[in-house]
Amino acid sequence: MSKVIANILFGIVWVISLLPMPFLYLFADIIWLLMYICPPLRYRKKIVQNNLALSFPEKDRKWLRRTERRFYYQFLCQIMEGLKTVSASKRWVHRHMEFTGYDGIRKDLLKGRSVIGYLGHMGNWELIPSMMRFFEDLDGFQGCQVYHKLENPVMEQFMLKLRSKYGTQSIPMEQIMRRLLEFRNAGNTFVVGMIADQVPLWWNTHYWTQFMNRKTPVFTGSERLARKLDTEVWYFHITRKRRGYYKCDFQLMYDHTKELPEFAVTEKYMRLLEDNIKENPEIWLWTHNRWKRNYEEYHQWLMQHQNADRPRN
Repeated sequence: MSKVIANILFGIVWVISLLPMPFLYLFADIIWLLMYICPPLRYRKKIVQNNLALSFPEKDRKWLRRTERRFYYQFLCQIMEGLKTVSASKRWVHRHMEFTGYDGIRKDLLKGRSVIGYLGHMGNWELIPSMMRFFEDLDGFQGCQVYHKLENPVMEQFMLKLRSKYGTQSIPMEQIMRRLLEFRNAGNTFVVGMIADQVPLWWNTHYWTQFMNRKTPVFTGSERLARKLDTEVWYFHITRKRRGYYKCDFQLMYDHTKELPEFAVTEKYMRLLEDNIKENPEIWLWTHNRWKRNYEEYHQWLMQHQNADRPRN
């Protein structure tokens, strides 16, 4: 039933997506103006303002307000661009997302090396899977992306249908190790995209680092995958050239990961992501409550569970 509803929803969105981009951007303009006429309409306003203020304590109030306005406008334009991709041609997508540095990945895939790609919620990240056009002619190659299952089955089916149009497989987080091992054991190469800039749950927190001026828990599952499979690791550096046009530059982080010190990959990713955000602050997803868990709370949680696990006389 969820698939049927998702298909109906997809059909409705597909009809809306047939509108020319100037009309869709006009809707974004109108909503953005309404947001600033009526501040309560601003989605997660307090979280956005707090995230910006604590991430850039050296910036004055004028800069913070300007960046907040630009972020909300980019956010709304990105939603409209997402609608457009439902019916957009490959030519439209290729024109709006430029890639550089992919020759290095292609050469290594031809040598039998697989790749884990790190990226953040920068710009229109939903267009990143269109990179598969550079590798789809390779024998035994598979492009895939990791995702967290959604609680709403209709929205999950809708998301999977939308993301499959570029020829990639969407693999749930809990299945990723098994699936990548299957690819490798079959002699296939792969590129798997990992968006690893969200906040982990307490029991999935293994590493803290300084990020955007705060001590921050980070996901380390991507690094464990890379070390286990000894893949190459690349960073996908995303910038916006102008409204609706983005660029992704593939940057090699490590060509071998198995012998690296623990958390070296994660630490380098966080430094590259931080530089990426500072370069284009308005295109990162500031609505995400990235710092809702702090180290003091984590320490208390850890102590409670250690005490609970101790044997009683």
